[in-house]
Amino acid sequence: MAVGVEDDVTEGAATPEQPPIPGMPPRPARRLPTWTFLKTAATNSLAACDAELFETLVVPRNYWSQQVLFVSDPEAIRHVLIDRFDNYPRVTSIRRLFETDLRTGTLASEGEVWRRHRRVATPTIDPRSIRPDVPAMLDLAGRIADEVASAGSTAPVDIERSVGSLSTLLWNQVVTGGDPAGLPILRWLSKVPHKPRMIDLIPKPTWLADRLVHHRRDPALPLLDAELHAMIAARRQPDYAGAHDLLWRLAHGRDRQTGQELPDSEVRDEAASLIAGGAASVRALTWIWYLLALHPAVEARFHAELDAAMPDGVATPEALDRLPYTRRVLEEVMRLYPPIPAILRQASARDVVAGHRVRRGAIIAVMPWIVHRHRKLWRDPDLFDPERFTEANGVGRPRLAYLPFATGPRVCVGASFAMTQMLVVIAVLGRRFRFRLASDAPVVPFGAISLQPKGGLPVLVEPR
Repeated sequence: MAVGVEDDVTEGAATPEQPPIPGMPPRPARRLPTWTFLKTAATNSLAACDAELFETLVVPRNYWSQQVLFVSDPEAIRHVLIDRFDNYPRVTSIRRLFETDLRTGTLASEGEVWRRHRRVATPTIDPRSIRPDVPAMLDLAGRIADEVASAGSTAPVDIERSVGSLSTLLWNQVVTGGDPAGLPILRWLSKVPHKPRMIDLIPKPTWLADRLVHHRRDPALPLLDAELHAMIAARRQPDYAGAHDLLWRLAHGRDRQTGQELPDSEVRDEAASLIAGGAASVRALTWIWYLLALHPAVEARFHAELDAAMPDGVATPEALDRLPYTRRVLEEVMRLYPPIPAILRQASARDVVAGHRVRRGAIIAVMPWIVHRHRKLWRDPDLFDPERFTEANGVGRPRLAYLPFATGPRVCVGASFAMTQMLVVIAVLGRRFRFRLASDAPVVPFGAISLQPKGGLPVLVEPR
């Protein structure tokens, strides 16, 4: 078991001795009854997490006949997600939510199909591949910032919607080279997977699961699919003279073991999977402005670093490399509001995890929302403190106490790109603007697949 620290933080208003505690849903003092747990989890998985889960590293539960093991112990996480990951595929009912639209993509597949896609996709979106895209992303973000500044609006804006739109434009630059025809496709895929319903969380026969999935298919899917297939076909042509964007790299990528390319249908699925995963990963962009608005001292240091790295106000790829404090701020944002709040796996065979017998079919719940706020792993875990991520303060902390993009063979394939995209947005907007909360109403995160502020996050935009 990991050895960590405990704290006595209680939620409430800030005092001179205690900074404000960022928004979180009410935490049940005791375990919820099964029916209440399922109903709550289908609406907001965070609100179903009771106090024991944040105080005990491995918690066995049974919900009706379903065995569930909540795992926050770093060594047990390693066992499930790294050492024996083949024994713990994703929970079928959750995977089907992705499978509807992503089919054979890495977010929806298992086994050899997943391995083949992973081998082809990884080189297309690693740091070396995306580095040439950064100048165009910075230029696009700068032009959008110019439009915001020239509008001069004093009305509140929903920062979640605004950064989501900007992220879609940046993603489109990387995926299609900025082709406007790609925007409807990216907007559609940014909503994948659909919000789970309670019936999605209940075990059911395959025929019923398939019928329920069929009823959720978007009627716009065939038209958007046709456009995406046309883009892929164009990039396969010998005389294609366009950008070597992500679609081009996927269309020409080869499996390093077999030397084969993916067929067009699977290029489509993998592109869709990368786009959907990227949309979830950059949700931290909403939370950074919220947390900076709550913590003026952190915000001042953040702005000072941006000013020093970009004295003329122009963001460059080199400037992004001179932002160590900004990176720590982003890492702490993703600790409090992880892009992937829950990682659910299902045992294919019997096993023992941290001394607990695991039956075949048992669900293992590794929840970054819990791990990142666990009282045995972090000091004052509900407080916002970027200094946690200095090299000195990280000494002795288990590596798997922090997993914003999951870990092991199934770590998010687009994690490096997500970090780059977020730094682009943070650097450009943070250098030009300051964001103030437009309301004193509590901000409550909710979600099952990714985290959003309930009801959006209205802010006032102030030029700097």
